[in-house]
Amino acid sequence: MIRSFIAIEIPNLIRSQIADLQRDLRGINSNVRWVNSGNIHVTLKFLGDIQESLVPQIGDVLDEISSRTHQFKITIQNTGFFPNSRRPRVLWVGVNDEDNQLKTLFNQIEIGLRPLGFSKEKRGFTPHLTIGRVKSPKGIEAVISEMQSLGFPAKSFEAEDVLLIKSTLKSTGSVYEPLGRFKFKQA
Repeated sequence: MIRSFIAIEIPNLIRSQIADLQRDLRGINSNVRWVNSGNIHVTLKFLGDIQESLVPQIGDVLDEISSRTHQFKITIQNTGFFPNSRRPRVLWVGVNDEDNQLKTLFNQIEIGLRPLGFSKEKRGFTPHLTIGRVKSPKGIEAVISEMQSLGFPAKSFEAEDVLLIKSTLKSTGSVYEPLGRFKFKQA
């Protein structure tokens, strides 16, 4: 069994800018587990633990979907939290999907994976970049206030492909290994 998910990578420059934001927020005495900036990505579908024998079939689905998907622009901007400011559990940087390209891709992946036994996502799809997970309310009001004050200026990039990624949990955090990269059509 391997733990896996489907995602779009973000460019290193944007990762670096998110790391700068995280560094500023780490200075606040709080109980937040910050995501390693190298692991930040746009998750399209978390697959969980799967049989390794399913990887080629998942790859076939992603290859078929990506072969009919044109490259598209993604804008990273703003900050926020889920589910709300009173009880935040996830801190994020926003992903603007104004043309619904990510939503369309998400829906195609949902439909494509159903015959392989993957159930439909129960929650709606809200594209975002998780930057931290709140472990307790200690200092969280100050973190949220600072996030809102700093914000995240709009940065855009061209999504060129989608990845199937293996996630190995270690005591030092998750280690990601691409199992397949599926290129979109050039615009």
